Amino acid sequence: MGGISGFLMKFPSLIHFLLSLLEKIPARLPMPIEKLVSRVSYPRTGRHLQRYNNRGFRLVVGCIPYRYRESEDGKSIEEAIEVLVINAQNGKGILFPKGGWEKDESMEEAAIRETVEEAGVVGVIECKLGKWCYKSKRQSIYHEGHMFGLLVKQELDGWPEKNIRKREWVTVSKAREECPHLWMIEALEELVWRQTQAGAAQGGSK
Repeated sequence: MGGISGFLMKFPSLIHFLLSLLEKIPARLPMPIEKLVSRVSYPRTGRHLQRYNNRGFRLVVGCIPYRYRESEDGKSIEEAIEVLVINAQNGKGILFPKGGWEKDESMEEAAIRETVEEAGVVGVIECKLGKWCYKSKRQSIYHEGHMFGLLVKQELDGWPEKNIRKREWVTVSKAREECPHLWMIEALEELVWRQTQAGAAQGGSK
């Protein structure tokens, strides 16, 4: 986290920039904008607020940021959707933004915070995609992961982990092929299925 703090110290106007930008975005944030930006702008070190389940698994939350391509007529939902991925810090593969859920925030608040910190996007958070238990490849400990869909409304020019994370819009098929985390791929499949069902319901009501 020292790197993030150093980054922010070089850009003291970042807080005001984020505040003015977020106020213009019609996203359903589960906390006041000022509180969200405060969380993102000054990440806390250590894990004294980290949540764990009754089995001792660290609780992790995140989002699958997505958008629809400009021209989606005649395409399947999978072909029409693009998802935003970030690079893994160890350089191995791509993943979706996620991180620890802390005691003084709701699950949705934590998911939004992590998405802004790691990927620099904000939008409309949707219903939870599911829960997965997985073993961390880096630390060899078990985590309980929860993922949400996030319909992106705005991409920020600057975000806390910009210097260490690259973000990229990719197709669903590319994300499926290049993400090394099975639980994230399953969350992606759930997102596509839900969007397909929603599209079918809208078509049937016309």
